[in-house]
Amino acid sequence: MRLRAALVSFGPHASTVPAESMRRAPEVDAMIIGEPEEAIVALAAGATFGPELAATVPSITWRRGHEIVPHTAKGTFTGFLTMPFPAWDLVPLEHYTLPLEGKPYIIVETSRGCPYSCDFCVAPIHQGHKFRERDPKVIVDEIARAKRELGVSHFYLWGDTVTLNAKTFSRFCDELIARDLDVHWFGNARADNLADPAFVERLRKSGCWMLAMGIESASPETRKDMVKRLEEEKVRAAFTNLRASGIKSFAFFIFGYPGETPLALEQTTNYAIDLDPDFANFYPAVPYPGTELYEKAKRDGLLASEDWSRMEYSYYLLRGNGLDEEVVMKAINRAKRRFFLRPHYIARHAGDIARLVTTKWRVVGDIVPRLFFSSTPPPPAAATRGRVAATAD
Repeated sequence: MRLRAALVSFGPHASTVPAESMRRAPEVDAMIIGEPEEAIVALAAGATFGPELAATVPSITWRRGHEIVPHTAKGTFTGFLTMPFPAWDLVPLEHYTLPLEGKPYIIVETSRGCPYSCDFCVAPIHQGHKFRERDPKVIVDEIARAKRELGVSHFYLWGDTVTLNAKTFSRFCDELIARDLDVHWFGNARADNLADPAFVERLRKSGCWMLAMGIESASPETRKDMVKRLEEEKVRAAFTNLRASGIKSFAFFIFGYPGETPLALEQTTNYAIDLDPDFANFYPAVPYPGTELYEKAKRDGLLASEDWSRMEYSYYLLRGNGLDEEVVMKAINRAKRRFFLRPHYIARHAGDIARLVTTKWRVVGDIVPRLFFSSTPPPPAAATRGRVAATAD
Protein backbone atom coordinates (compact mmCIF):
# COMPACT_ATOMS: atom_id res chain seq x y z
CA MET A 1 0.00 0.00 0.00
CA ARG A 2 1.34 3.42 -0.97
CA LEU A 3 1.37 5.87 1.94
CA ARG A 4 0.56 9.55 1.45
CA ALA A 5 2.42 12.22 3.38
CA ALA A 6 0.25 14.48 5.52
CA LEU A 7 -0.45 17.87 3.96
CA VAL A 8 -0.21 20.69 6.51
CA SER A 9 -0.66 24.40 5.78
CA PHE A 10 -0.39 27.69 7.65
CA GLY A 11 -0.99 31.38 7.02
CA PRO A 12 -3.67 34.05 7.48
CA HIS A 13 -6.63 31.89 6.46
CA ALA A 14 -5.53 29.07 8.75
CA SER A 15 -4.91 31.45 11.63
CA THR A 16 -8.28 33.20 11.51
CA VAL A 17 -10.84 30.75 10.15
CA PRO A 18 -9.18 27.31 10.37
CA ALA A 19 -12.35 25.21 10.47
CA GLU A 20 -13.87 26.98 7.46
CA SER A 21 -10.54 26.80 5.66
CA MET A 22 -10.37 23.06 6.31
CA ARG A 23 -13.87 22.63 4.91
CA ARG A 24 -12.92 24.55 1.77
CA ALA A 25 -9.69 22.59 1.31
CA PRO A 26 -10.59 18.91 1.84
CA GLU A 27 -7.17 17.75 0.60
CA VAL A 28 -5.44 19.44 3.57
CA ASP A 29 -4.95 17.23 6.63
CA ALA A 30 -4.14 19.96 9.15
CA MET A 31 -3.62 23.68 9.57
CA ILE A 32 -1.29 25.49 11.97
CA ILE A 33 -2.74 28.51 13.74
CA GLY A 34 -0.35 31.38 14.37
CA GLU A 35 3.40 31.11 13.90
CA PRO A 36 4.27 27.68 12.53
CA GLU A 37 7.90 26.96 13.50
CA GLU A 38 7.44 24.99 16.72
CA ALA A 39 4.48 23.04 15.36
CA ILE A 40 6.48 22.11 12.25
CA VAL A 41 9.40 20.91 14.37
CA ALA A 42 7.05 18.78 16.48
CA LEU A 43 5.48 17.25 13.37
CA ALA A 44 8.89 16.60 11.84
CA ALA A 45 9.99 14.94 15.07
CA GLY A 46 7.22 12.38 14.69
CA ALA A 47 4.06 13.81 16.25
CA THR A 48 1.20 11.70 14.89
CA PHE A 49 -2.39 12.53 14.12
CA GLY A 50 -4.26 11.05 17.04
CA PRO A 51 -5.75 11.79 20.47
CA GLU A 52 -2.40 12.98 21.85
CA LEU A 53 -1.85 15.55 19.07
CA ALA A 54 -3.61 18.36 20.96
CA ALA A 55 -1.14 18.00 23.81
CA THR A 56 1.90 17.71 21.56
CA VAL A 57 0.94 20.39 19.01
CA PRO A 58 -1.83 22.54 20.55
CA SER A 59 -1.70 25.09 17.70
CA ILE A 60 -2.94 22.64 15.08
CA THR A 61 -6.43 22.08 13.71
CA TRP A 62 -6.61 18.65 12.08
CA ARG A 63 -8.88 16.25 10.29
CA ARG A 64 -10.00 13.02 11.97
CA GLY A 65 -12.10 11.23 9.38
CA HIS A 66 -14.97 13.59 8.63
CA GLU A 67 -14.46 15.50 11.87
CA ILE A 68 -12.41 18.70 12.13
CA VAL A 69 -10.62 18.78 15.50
CA PRO A 70 -10.04 22.38 16.64
CA HIS A 71 -6.77 23.80 17.97
CA THR A 72 -6.38 24.60 21.66
CA ALA A 73 -3.69 27.30 21.41
CA LYS A 74 -2.12 29.77 18.98
CA GLY A 75 1.45 29.17 17.86
CA THR A 76 4.19 31.57 18.92
CA PHE A 77 7.81 31.07 17.89
CA THR A 78 9.41 31.38 21.31
CA GLY A 79 12.87 30.94 19.79
CA PHE A 80 12.54 33.85 17.37
CA LEU A 81 15.09 36.07 19.11
CA THR A 82 17.73 33.31 19.20
CA MET A 83 16.96 31.36 16.04
CA PRO A 84 19.92 29.77 14.22
CA PHE A 85 21.46 30.77 10.92
CA PRO A 86 19.20 29.54 8.08
CA ALA A 87 20.41 26.71 5.83
CA TRP A 88 20.87 28.96 2.81
CA ASP A 89 23.36 26.49 1.38
CA LEU A 90 20.38 24.32 0.44
CA VAL A 91 18.88 27.09 -1.73
CA PRO A 92 20.12 27.76 -5.31
CA LEU A 93 20.62 31.46 -4.64
CA GLU A 94 21.83 32.12 -8.17
CA HIS A 95 18.23 31.63 -9.35
CA TYR A 96 16.89 34.39 -7.07
CA THR A 97 18.19 37.79 -8.06
CA LEU A 98 17.17 41.39 -7.52
CA PRO A 99 15.62 43.42 -10.33
CA LEU A 100 17.82 46.37 -11.30
CA GLU A 101 20.80 44.91 -9.44
CA GLY A 102 20.87 41.45 -11.00
CA LYS A 103 22.52 40.08 -7.85
CA PRO A 104 21.48 37.20 -5.57
CA TYR A 105 20.05 38.16 -2.22
CA ILE A 106 18.76 36.52 0.95
CA ILE A 107 16.15 37.37 3.56
CA VAL A 108 17.17 38.37 7.06
CA GLU A 109 14.27 38.54 9.48
CA THR A 110 14.56 41.50 11.84
CA SER A 111 11.21 41.66 13.61
CA ARG A 112 7.75 40.22 13.95
CA GLY A 113 4.41 41.65 14.93
CA CYS A 114 2.85 45.00 14.15
CA PRO A 115 1.30 47.35 16.73
CA TYR A 116 -0.85 49.06 14.08
CA SER A 117 -4.40 48.00 13.23
CA CYS A 118 -4.89 48.64 9.49
CA ASP A 119 -8.13 46.82 8.83
CA PHE A 120 -7.06 45.22 5.52
CA CYS A 121 -3.75 43.79 6.76
CA VAL A 122 -3.16 40.11 7.49
CA ALA A 123 0.29 40.48 9.08
CA PRO A 124 -0.88 40.74 12.73
CA ILE A 125 -3.26 37.83 12.24
CA HIS A 126 -0.58 35.17 12.56
CA GLN A 127 2.25 37.20 14.14
CA GLY A 128 0.26 39.29 16.58
CA HIS A 129 0.38 42.99 17.44
CA LYS A 130 3.29 42.78 19.87
CA PHE A 131 6.42 44.07 18.15
CA ARG A 132 9.37 41.72 18.71
CA GLU A 133 12.77 42.64 17.36
CA ARG A 134 16.05 40.76 17.25
CA ASP A 135 19.18 42.29 18.74
CA PRO A 136 20.92 44.59 16.22
CA LYS A 137 24.32 42.95 16.76
CA VAL A 138 22.85 39.49 16.14
CA ILE A 139 21.27 40.68 12.88
CA VAL A 140 24.55 42.19 11.69
CA ASP A 141 26.36 38.98 12.69
CA GLU A 142 23.97 37.08 10.42
CA ILE A 143 24.56 39.51 7.55
CA ALA A 144 28.33 39.30 8.00
CA ARG A 145 28.26 35.50 8.03
CA ALA A 146 26.08 35.39 4.91
CA LYS A 147 28.49 37.64 3.06
CA ARG A 148 31.49 35.64 4.22
CA GLU A 149 30.12 32.16 3.58
CA LEU A 150 27.68 32.75 0.70
CA GLY A 151 29.24 35.72 -1.06
CA VAL A 152 25.93 37.61 -0.83
CA SER A 153 25.96 41.38 -0.44
CA HIS A 154 22.24 42.20 -0.93
CA PHE A 155 19.70 41.60 1.80
CA TYR A 156 15.94 41.86 2.20
CA LEU A 157 15.35 42.85 5.81
CA TRP A 158 12.12 41.03 6.52
CA GLY A 159 9.60 42.58 8.85
CA ASP A 160 6.28 44.32 8.48
CA THR A 161 7.92 47.63 9.42
CA VAL A 162 11.63 47.11 9.92
CA THR A 163 12.32 50.75 10.89
CA LEU A 164 9.51 50.93 13.46
CA ASN A 165 11.75 51.34 16.52
CA ALA A 166 14.07 54.13 15.38
CA LYS A 167 16.25 53.84 18.51
CA THR A 168 16.95 50.12 18.07
CA PHE A 169 17.23 50.35 14.30
CA SER A 170 19.71 53.19 14.61
CA ARG A 171 21.88 50.83 16.64
CA PHE A 172 21.61 48.30 13.81
CA CYS A 173 22.69 50.95 11.30
CA ASP A 174 25.59 52.05 13.50
CA GLU A 175 26.76 48.43 13.78
CA LEU A 176 26.66 48.00 10.02
CA ILE A 177 28.50 51.27 9.46
CA ALA A 178 31.17 50.42 12.05
CA ARG A 179 31.91 47.04 10.47
CA ASP A 180 32.10 48.53 6.95
CA LEU A 181 30.64 45.37 5.35
CA ASP A 182 29.79 47.07 2.05
CA VAL A 183 26.29 45.55 1.83
CA HIS A 184 23.00 46.79 0.41
CA TRP A 185 19.62 46.20 2.00
CA PHE A 186 15.97 47.01 1.44
CA GLY A 187 12.71 46.45 3.31
CA ASN A 188 9.33 47.78 4.39
CA ALA A 189 8.81 50.95 6.40
CA ARG A 190 6.13 53.48 7.31
CA ALA A 191 6.21 57.00 5.99
CA ASP A 192 5.88 58.48 9.48
CA ASN A 193 9.02 56.59 10.55
CA LEU A 194 11.00 58.46 7.90
CA ALA A 195 10.16 62.08 8.68
CA ASP A 196 13.52 62.71 10.39
CA PRO A 197 16.18 63.47 7.73
CA ALA A 198 19.03 62.52 10.09
CA PHE A 199 17.52 59.04 10.62
CA VAL A 200 17.05 58.56 6.87
CA GLU A 201 20.65 59.62 6.21
CA ARG A 202 21.80 57.06 8.75
CA LEU A 203 19.81 54.40 6.86
CA ARG A 204 21.61 55.36 3.66
CA LYS A 205 25.06 55.23 5.26
CA SER A 206 24.31 51.70 6.50
CA GLY A 207 23.61 50.51 2.95
CA CYS A 208 19.87 51.09 2.55
CA TRP A 209 19.00 50.74 -1.14
CA MET A 210 15.20 50.98 -1.18
CA LEU A 211 12.26 51.29 1.22
CA ALA A 212 8.63 50.44 0.55
CA MET A 213 5.71 52.20 2.19
CA GLY A 214 1.97 51.70 2.13
CA ILE A 215 0.38 55.08 1.42
CA GLU A 216 -2.93 53.51 0.34
CA SER A 217 -5.09 56.52 -0.56
CA ALA A 218 -5.09 60.22 -1.36
CA SER A 219 -7.96 60.70 1.08
CA PRO A 220 -7.23 61.23 4.79
CA GLU A 221 -10.82 60.15 5.46
CA THR A 222 -10.31 56.84 3.65
CA ARG A 223 -7.04 56.23 5.49
CA LYS A 224 -8.90 56.93 8.73
CA ASP A 225 -11.56 54.36 7.78
CA MET A 226 -8.75 51.86 7.10
CA VAL A 227 -7.29 52.67 10.54
CA LYS A 228 -4.17 53.68 8.61
CA ARG A 229 -2.86 56.53 10.71
CA LEU A 230 -0.64 58.67 8.49
CA GLU A 231 -0.20 62.42 8.73
CA GLU A 232 0.07 64.17 5.35
CA GLU A 233 3.08 66.27 6.26
CA LYS A 234 4.99 63.17 7.37
CA VAL A 235 4.12 61.35 4.13
CA ARG A 236 5.60 64.16 2.08
CA ALA A 237 8.59 64.52 4.40
CA ALA A 238 9.38 60.82 3.93
CA PHE A 239 9.59 61.09 0.14
CA THR A 240 11.58 64.31 0.38
CA ASN A 241 14.08 62.71 2.77
CA LEU A 242 14.46 59.51 0.75
CA ARG A 243 15.01 61.46 -2.47
CA ALA A 244 17.59 63.71 -0.81
CA SER A 245 19.50 60.74 0.60
CA GLY A 246 19.48 58.73 -2.62
CA ILE A 247 17.36 55.86 -1.23
CA LYS A 248 14.81 54.56 -3.74
CA SER A 249 11.17 54.79 -2.67
CA PHE A 250 8.43 52.29 -3.47
CA ALA A 251 4.85 53.36 -2.66
CA PHE A 252 1.71 51.22 -2.56
CA PHE A 253 -1.86 52.34 -3.09
CA ILE A 254 -5.18 50.55 -2.58
CA PHE A 255 -8.07 51.04 -5.00
CA GLY A 256 -11.72 50.35 -4.27
CA TYR A 257 -11.86 50.54 -0.50
CA PRO A 258 -15.48 50.61 0.79
CA GLY A 259 -16.91 54.13 0.44
CA GLU A 260 -14.68 55.12 -2.47
CA THR A 261 -16.03 56.19 -5.85
CA PRO A 262 -14.53 56.16 -9.37
CA LEU A 263 -13.48 59.77 -8.77
CA ALA A 264 -11.60 58.76 -5.62
CA LEU A 265 -9.54 56.27 -7.63
CA GLU A 266 -8.49 59.02 -10.04
CA GLN A 267 -7.60 61.27 -7.11
CA THR A 268 -5.33 58.58 -5.67
CA THR A 269 -3.64 58.19 -9.07
CA ASN A 270 -3.05 61.94 -9.17
CA TYR A 271 -1.71 61.78 -5.62
CA ALA A 272 0.76 59.02 -6.54
CA ILE A 273 2.01 61.10 -9.47
CA ASP A 274 2.32 64.16 -7.24
CA LEU A 275 4.32 62.26 -4.59
CA ASP A 276 6.46 60.89 -7.41
CA PRO A 277 8.10 57.87 -5.72
CA ASP A 278 10.70 55.95 -7.69
CA PHE A 279 8.31 53.02 -8.03
CA ALA A 280 4.65 52.47 -7.29
CA ASN A 281 2.09 49.73 -7.38
CA PHE A 282 -1.68 49.86 -7.25
CA TYR A 283 -3.74 47.07 -5.69
CA PRO A 284 -7.44 46.33 -5.38
CA ALA A 285 -8.81 46.24 -1.86
CA VAL A 286 -8.82 42.55 -0.88
CA PRO A 287 -11.22 41.46 1.88
CA TYR A 288 -9.12 38.63 3.32
CA PRO A 289 -11.16 36.40 5.65
CA GLY A 290 -10.30 37.22 9.23
CA THR A 291 -9.62 40.92 8.64
CA GLU A 292 -11.90 43.72 9.78
CA LEU A 293 -12.24 44.72 6.12
CA TYR A 294 -13.80 41.33 5.39
CA GLU A 295 -16.22 41.69 8.31
CA LYS A 296 -17.11 45.23 7.21
CA ALA A 297 -17.75 44.09 3.64
CA LYS A 298 -19.98 41.24 4.80
CA ARG A 299 -21.80 43.43 7.29
CA ASP A 300 -22.54 46.12 4.70
CA GLY A 301 -23.42 43.73 1.88
CA LEU A 302 -20.43 44.75 -0.24
CA LEU A 303 -19.03 41.31 -1.05
CA ALA A 304 -19.69 40.44 -4.68
CA SER A 305 -18.31 36.93 -4.22
CA GLU A 306 -17.25 34.52 -1.48
CA ASP A 307 -14.86 32.72 -3.81
CA TRP A 308 -11.76 32.53 -1.63
CA SER A 309 -9.59 31.47 -4.57
CA ARG A 310 -10.14 34.98 -5.99
CA MET A 311 -9.38 36.82 -2.76
CA GLU A 312 -5.99 38.05 -3.89
CA TYR A 313 -4.52 40.97 -5.76
CA SER A 314 -5.55 39.83 -9.25
CA TYR A 315 -9.26 40.33 -8.53
CA TYR A 316 -11.68 42.81 -6.99
CA LEU A 317 -14.56 41.21 -5.11
CA LEU A 318 -16.36 44.22 -3.66
CA ARG A 319 -19.13 46.42 -5.07
CA GLY A 320 -20.81 49.73 -4.32
CA ASN A 321 -20.70 53.45 -5.17
CA GLY A 322 -20.31 52.65 -8.84
CA LEU A 323 -17.36 50.31 -8.25
CA ASP A 324 -17.13 46.72 -9.41
CA GLU A 325 -14.34 44.47 -10.65
CA GLU A 326 -14.29 45.91 -14.17
CA VAL A 327 -14.22 49.54 -13.01
CA VAL A 328 -11.53 49.02 -10.36
CA MET A 329 -9.20 46.82 -12.42
CA LYS A 330 -9.39 49.22 -15.36
CA ALA A 331 -8.61 52.10 -13.01
CA ILE A 332 -5.58 50.22 -11.68
CA ASN A 333 -4.21 49.58 -15.14
CA ARG A 334 -4.89 53.20 -16.12
CA ALA A 335 -3.03 54.35 -12.99
CA LYS A 336 0.00 52.27 -13.94
CA ARG A 337 0.06 53.70 -17.44
CA ARG A 338 -0.28 57.27 -16.19
CA PHE A 339 2.41 56.78 -13.56
CA PHE A 340 5.05 54.88 -15.52
CA LEU A 341 4.61 56.38 -18.99
CA ARG A 342 5.21 60.00 -18.01
CA PRO A 343 8.03 61.45 -20.14
CA HIS A 344 9.59 62.95 -17.00
CA TYR A 345 9.50 59.58 -15.24
CA ILE A 346 10.96 57.69 -18.21
CA ALA A 347 13.77 60.23 -18.59
CA ARG A 348 14.61 60.14 -14.87
CA HIS A 349 14.57 56.35 -14.73
CA ALA A 350 16.11 55.52 -18.11
CA GLY A 351 19.00 53.79 -16.35
CA ASP A 352 16.68 51.78 -14.10
CA ILE A 353 14.58 50.72 -17.09
CA ALA A 354 17.67 49.55 -18.97
CA ARG A 355 18.87 47.58 -15.92
CA LEU A 356 15.44 46.04 -15.43
CA VAL A 357 15.40 44.85 -19.04
CA THR A 358 18.83 43.26 -18.64
CA THR A 359 18.25 41.75 -15.18
CA LYS A 360 14.61 40.63 -15.51
CA TRP A 361 13.77 40.54 -19.19
CA ARG A 362 11.19 37.78 -18.74
CA VAL A 363 9.33 39.89 -16.18
CA VAL A 364 9.47 42.93 -18.47
CA GLY A 365 8.17 40.80 -21.35
CA ASP A 366 5.19 39.82 -19.23
CA ILE A 367 4.43 43.26 -17.79
CA VAL A 368 4.67 45.45 -20.89
CA PRO A 369 1.88 43.79 -22.93
CA ARG A 370 -0.38 43.84 -19.87
CA LEU A 371 0.42 47.48 -19.22
CA PHE A 372 -0.67 48.52 -22.70
CA PHE A 373 -3.36 46.02 -23.60
CA SER A 374 -4.91 44.48 -20.48
CA SER A 375 -7.44 45.84 -18.02
CA THR A 376 -6.34 43.29 -15.40
CA PRO A 377 -2.95 43.72 -13.71
CA PRO A 378 -0.64 40.73 -13.31
CA PRO A 379 -0.36 39.09 -9.88
CA PRO A 380 2.15 40.97 -7.75
CA ALA A 381 5.57 39.59 -6.89
CA ALA A 382 4.70 39.60 -3.22
CA ALA A 383 1.60 39.36 -1.14
CA THR A 384 0.69 39.90 2.53
CA ARG A 385 2.30 43.28 2.74
CA GLY A 386 5.69 41.69 2.33
CA ARG A 387 5.33 43.95 -0.58
CA VAL A 388 8.90 44.42 -1.68
CA ALA A 389 10.17 41.29 -3.39
CA ALA A 390 12.48 40.05 -6.07
CA THR A 391 11.62 37.44 -8.64
CA ALA A 392 13.39 34.30 -9.74
CA ASP A 393 14.65 33.98 -13.31
